Amino acid sequence: MRVSEGNLLRLLYFTVFCCTAAWLPILADFLTARGMTGLQTSVILSTTPVMMFAVQPFYGMLADRFGYKRCLLLSTALAALSYLLYLLDGGFWYLLGVTAIMALFYNTIQPLLDSLSLALVERDPSFNYGSLRIAGAAGWSFTGIINGYFIDALDTSVIFVISAISMALAFGLSFFLAGAKTGATPVAAAPKNPVSAKAVFTNRQLLFFLLMVVLISIGGTTIWNYYSMYLKENGASASLVGLGLSFQGLCELPLFYFSAKIIFRMGVRRAFLLTVFVTALRMLLYFLVKNPQAAIAIELLHGVSWSLFWVVCVEQVNALVREEWRATGQSLLYAAYYGAGAILGNFWTGWLYDSGMKIGGIFLLNAGLVAAVGVVAWLGGVGRERG
Repeated sequence: MRVSEGNLLRLLYFTVFCCTAAWLPILADFLTARGMTGLQTSVILSTTPVMMFAVQPFYGMLADRFGYKRCLLLSTALAALSYLLYLLDGGFWYLLGVTAIMALFYNTIQPLLDSLSLALVERDPSFNYGSLRIAGAAGWSFTGIINGYFIDALDTSVIFVISAISMALAFGLSFFLAGAKTGATPVAAAPKNPVSAKAVFTNRQLLFFLLMVVLISIGGTTIWNYYSMYLKENGASASLVGLGLSFQGLCELPLFYFSAKIIFRMGVRRAFLLTVFVTALRMLLYFLVKNPQAAIAIELLHGVSWSLFWVVCVEQVNALVREEWRATGQSLLYAAYYGAGAILGNFWTGWLYDSGMKIGGIFLLNAGLVAAVGVVAWLGGVGRERG
């Protein structure tokens, strides 16, 4: 039975985010259990965003020129193998090297999927980005429960087995892109105009928007990488952490599904500002709530503060970049949020944690930072349509 292009992309999002949910929120816990200090943990956690920032824009240009399918096959295969290297014993330098190898290939996958999705949406208006990306939220939710169960039953290293299996499935699914229009000819046959590529990197409206994304990411990185530690500071078990991560994914589902309608009614600008201030509120609540069971309820804000936020960012960048440089534009967005912002956010959090501050207190500082960014974005006209 032939799988439609839309469903194939949904399956790819599902498997890739199963992988992401398995290792990303638990990696800091894993490193701490291996005896890493706060600074060493920050350095290793920052390896993924460093690779994103350094490699992703270049890789996006390669994908625009040579095709998404070929790059996706390469990345998923080598990423799957790299997760198995975490199962071997090694100290700081070994873990740093393994993370660099993993990040080199893992980082490229989500921007490629977003580019494929945007290409499909342009050809078939019955789709929208959120209706495809929603499968990633389902994968995140599904893996959260499995993760917590197996960590309690075995140990933290099991997250890399789950990651490797999930990414291997994504590799197998990528072969079927050959039967889809997006996989066969994602790039125009005509050579690119180098002036067009330069215009992407000199677009002031785009660069200002990406700056705001970097600053928001500095605060948001603490949620992505230290959520498990925050809950465990307040007495949570690994199973409860898994439940919280699963609940995050469930809260993403309606926001991804209705994101196109929400953005149409509110406009990009108001939707963006809403997501920023809800993110600040979410982190303030993390500081105020000390009961781990009650803290799970804070994830009700995850859909707005993350799902809607990311769709707005993808749509805004897509509107500011020419069609033939779509993968380059999305790569810059990933480099801003998962690259530069995550690097700074990891070191910021690691430094404060080594100084004796609990993760809850760090969330309070981050809430102030994100709220200030929201004010600057409002005054600076971020998200305002061109015209």
